[in-house]
Amino acid sequence: MTPILTTNHLKFHYPDQPPLFTNLDLSIASGEVMTILGPNGIGKSTLLQCVMGLLRPTGGAVDILGKSLLAIPTKQRAQLVAYVPQHSNLHVGLTVLDFVVTGRTPYLAFSQPPKPTDYALAEQALNRLGIASLASQTINTLSGGQLQLATIAKALVQEPKLIVLDEPTSALDFGRQQEVLTLILKLAADGIAVMMTTHDPNHAFILNQTVGLFDHSGHLTTGSPADLLTEANLRRTYHTALKLLYVPELQRNVCELQMRGASVK
Repeated sequence: MTPILTTNHLKFHYPDQPPLFTNLDLSIASGEVMTILGPNGIGKSTLLQCVMGLLRPTGGAVDILGKSLLAIPTKQRAQLVAYVPQHSNLHVGLTVLDFVVTGRTPYLAFSQPPKPTDYALAEQALNRLGIASLASQTINTLSGGQLQLATIAKALVQEPKLIVLDEPTSALDFGRQQEVLTLILKLAADGIAVMMTTHDPNHAFILNQTVGLFDHSGHLTTGSPADLLTEANLRRTYHTALKLLYVPELQRNVCELQMRGASVK
């Protein structure tokens, strides 16, 4: 089976800056979730932007379904890959429904308005995210968490093969975080590949699929949470004291910080 996404010896650096990463190889298949972990400023968001074609790598290649990303026309690329950034550009004056339906743009001719079927898909996505009640609200009045959910809904209506999410739970309350992680697993079960960044190792334990762990040299190691997310590796990555505890009721590890003799979840 051809992977949805592959990178081959991928490299990137900003002008007059040392490389963020070099010789980065990864592969994501249909229905696979890859959770990218690493310290601040190591290149997680930059990697996602290279995968999306928003930044041009300084070396190596990104392939989507075996074809060079740069050789795929922009419109077709948007039908294959959807991106949920940390911060979305506000479309002042648009309702939430109209914002979400812009995800159908790759399927429309130039200046063609969305069809009723496009709006139906947008409404389904809003329902799936639990924010249908916000449909008529203007997008610039949303909270950060509501905007994040609306942006995920917009990505869903693109009907992509791969969804790339940059810290999708960062502005969400505890309950909404769980809902989004559950949605990610459902998308994977539907055959969609998912690549997401997070600062919380517990997200990787919950999703329990592939993990990519950046070290401080910009090297990315991939593996399973059980093999890769050890106490030693996480302490080296985050330069902090922490403890992994196995919780039988959850049937997984939980990562806790250790602060002055007390532990804080």
